[in-house]
Amino acid sequence: MTLIRTTLTAAVGASLTLALAMPADAAVPPPPKPTVAVPSAVDVPMNYQGQTLCSQNTKPGVAAWASIVATNYKRPTYGTIRPCASDVSEHYDGRALDWMLNVNNAEDKAIADAVTTWLTARDANGNYGAWARRLGIMYIIWNKKTWKSYRDINTWTTYTGSVPHTDHIHFSFAWDGACKRTSWWTGRAATSINPTTCQTGAQVTVDTEFTKLKDLLLKLGSTGDAVRVAQANLPGVAVDGQFGPQTQAAVKAFQTKYGLKVNGFVARPVWNKMEQLQYPLIKYRKTVILKRGSTGDAVKAAQWALRLPQDGVFGLTTFRAVKKVEAKYGITVNGVVGPLTWAALDEELRSRMREEEAGRELAKVIAQAKSDYAAVSSAG
Repeated sequence: MTLIRTTLTAAVGASLTLALAMPADAAVPPPPKPTVAVPSAVDVPMNYQGQTLCSQNTKPGVAAWASIVATNYKRPTYGTIRPCASDVSEHYDGRALDWMLNVNNAEDKAIADAVTTWLTARDANGNYGAWARRLGIMYIIWNKKTWKSYRDINTWTTYTGSVPHTDHIHFSFAWDGACKRTSWWTGRAATSINPTTCQTGAQVTVDTEFTKLKDLLLKLGSTGDAVRVAQANLPGVAVDGQFGPQTQAAVKAFQTKYGLKVNGFVARPVWNKMEQLQYPLIKYRKTVILKRGSTGDAVKAAQWALRLPQDGVFGLTTFRAVKKVEAKYGITVNGVVGPLTWAALDEELRSRMREEEAGRELAKVIAQAKSDYAAVSSAG
């Protein structure tokens, strides 16, 4: 997964820029102020709205907040969008910000601690997380701790994820915050949650994150963003951008599993297979157009994505379901399955795969808990 870095001087960049130095004896700047008068009432706490779309542009509230903190605190290095993968991340739909501050740098840590405390503290009226709520922030992760607007809003809890977040603060926004529908931007406290997106135009593209990588050859010693994309699609491999022995072994296992030439190289055959696994309908995307009256296997594939009976006949029910998906993803609503609609159907499938994976993980946790309980009970 490639984190696209952004600075105040470039909309999108592939590398980090150096943060502006702050004098060693300088105090942490005061918090930024909204440009509108905010009411005494505070926005409702946002619920959890996990990523379901692949939408590769930073949403307006996220982009504006990134610019605000970068300017106010003179720390202009941050990242937003990542190429979509099979896991769940608000970086994939433009609702997440990683603001690069390092816990091992005293000045960075002072800024990060001050910002996270200010955002999540209780206001004069007893509202916990008042400023985070005004911004529509869903959760924050910093220095092995996390704050959530939807759970234990009055406190920070231990973060148990694999990345400790000691070199950046992670902000994930609910759609209200990402779309600038909260009081920081409007001057009116949101009294209910609106989970609709603020995306304009098509929210999918014909190309995938693999399209531009297929002419690249990766091997032992390779580094960079392309390596991260490959690693994100190899089970049990750390996504660190370093093609070492572990990654090479995983590539060979991948090639063996899928009947490819086993050489440890990531070349077009491996890229193609990774793409097929992530986008099951990719083979239809640029070659098949479906409309009412169409029949055959491609229709069955579309019906599978639409969760309809797979009779292979593009009738009225399929037509109506296609139009709903087109409207959901900002595509011209005409009931014709062309390249963008195939891409949207793939996103529907990817969302389902993530749900199924989450279900399997939950089942494992429940099974382990039952096993642990049984062991304790028998021991007692």
